[in-house]
Amino acid sequence: MAILIFKKKLTRTDITSKLSVPRWCLNEFPPFEQGRHFQHLIVKDLEEPHIERYSYLRLAIRRRGYAKPVIAGGWLQYVKRKSLKPGDVVLFFKEENEATSEVNYGIKRFHHFF
Repeated sequence: MAILIFKKKLTRTDITSKLSVPRWCLNEFPPFEQGRHFQHLIVKDLEEPHIERYSYLRLAIRRRGYAKPVIAGGWLQYVKRKSLKPGDVVLFFKEENEATSEVNYGIKRFHHFF
């Protein structure tokens, strides 16, 4: 079962540069290797479950001091493909396979209807 890691209302910086990730959810991602400040994630597009579409994203933290996490590499391609705008909301999920210990990630745009 997938669990929600974070929900983010996108800012202009999130759309034009990189996605700022809440610091408190950093432990939901694999630990960074010693001396590394980034890692690659394969993230499934959950908005269209009938299509196996993945994004290859790069999660990074600052080299010194506060480990402010951001998703940079691959993010702008996702923004463009989805035509995201400031104010849109994205949901980021994690799913662990207990049998294989494999961890999968997913992302989708949050649609709310009134």
